[in-house]
Amino acid sequence: MKDNYFKGFLVGAAIGAVAGLLLAPQSGDKTREEIKKLALNAKDKAQDKYLQARKNVETKLLEIKEAGKKIDFEGYKKLVIQVVDEIKNDSDVTTQTAKEIGAKLNSDWNEIKSSIL
Repeated sequence: MKDNYFKGFLVGAAIGAVAGLLLAPQSGDKTREEIKKLALNAKDKAQDKYLQARKNVETKLLEIKEAGKKIDFEGYKKLVIQVVDEIKNDSDVTTQTAKEIGAKLNSDWNEIKSSIL
């Protein structure tokens, strides 16, 4: 499921990387190895950003819980929007990737609700 989540991000990164590598004068084997490395790095970076965002959401939910407040799905979505806005300020994250992270975090509600709240 996480692979589908980052598909859009990876496609854009891969297209740019492939174009740059194909224009560089080097052997086919070396070019293929570079493309593979770039694709894996992009996937890892997107996954890391999602995990960082999820940790931020969970931390904020715990703070809300410790303050004695309750949160429902609507409040959770507002919290996700705040975290996604923070991610958008990171120059390594595209707007599309930030939206995908937000969508994934919203779909995590039931899992997070049962583990934290």
